[in-house]
Amino acid sequence: MSLAPAIRRLIGPTGNLCAVIARTIPRLTRKKPGPRIALSPASWGVSDAPGWGHQLEPERVLSEAAAVGEGAIEAGPPGFLPDRSDQVKPILKQHRLRVVAGPAHAILHHHDIGGPELAHIDGQASWLAALGAETLILSAMAPKTAGFAHGIVLSSMGWAHLLHLIGSVQHVCSRHKLRLAVQPRYGSMIQGPGDIERLLVGTEAGLCLDTGHLVLVGADPVEVLELAAGRIQHVHLNDIDGSLALQVREYGLDYAEAVSGDLFKPLGTGDASVDRVVETLRHAGYRGWYTLDQDTRLPSAEDRPLGTISRSLQHLRKLLA
Repeated sequence: MSLAPAIRRLIGPTGNLCAVIARTIPRLTRKKPGPRIALSPASWGVSDAPGWGHQLEPERVLSEAAAVGEGAIEAGPPGFLPDRSDQVKPILKQHRLRVVAGPAHAILHHHDIGGPELAHIDGQASWLAALGAETLILSAMAPKTAGFAHGIVLSSMGWAHLLHLIGSVQHVCSRHKLRLAVQPRYGSMIQGPGDIERLLVGTEAGLCLDTGHLVLVGADPVEVLELAAGRIQHVHLNDIDGSLALQVREYGLDYAEAVSGDLFKPLGTGDASVDRVVETLRHAGYRGWYTLDQDTRLPSAEDRPLGTISRSLQHLRKLLA
């Protein structure tokens, strides 16, 4: 059977076979997109909490993240990356990394300080948008005097201010073409299932589902996922020692000390139902980012968190395969 007619149809009347090959090869060799996995500097012990531990240089964190990850990171706390986007972009390009999300911490339950807090969030949103990020992760923080206190109770008026200002933050994010993901977490004003339900009913904001922190405040991550069906905008994956979490939550064990005592575990080895959470998210059609975000404290520069990070990444890749 002659192939000539088929070849003539392929190359067309111009007979330019080289052009056909040039158009075809990229389609044949285009790499399939990998899983949407990002890494958080927190997994390298990076934090702006006073006395948290040894802070690694950004160069080391970014180099290691580029070596083991999928090319995506979160922005980290203020000061980890330069506060000017034109200074950040060359650093990211050098390491072939992109920023997909970043945090904003604000006190939002007092109307008298809402204006300055919203201005701060607007600046952070502008910076993230300039870097090409997709999501702003909002933590509604307690007053600084509360520290990592658990179970802070807001009055009805306090909740009204909080929900109203979260709505204002959502408008800020929309203006910068970012998604908003409110993060219920230990030490914030939004923690357990009751707080989360109030947030979902009182606002249209999405959630950042943080598996370990939900266990830490006495919630079941799978139940929260079912409660917030369709509202999950971003996911922080970390695993946790349930008995240590109980000591922090019920018996006043200091959170920082618990982190130093291996509160957070490699994915799949703790009590945060990580495998079930990922399975449920995939079944529900979640298409957002999964960020490995495990709070870590480093006593010195000689500590090497990369082993634990790599182990967790390997487990997550299997779950998403």
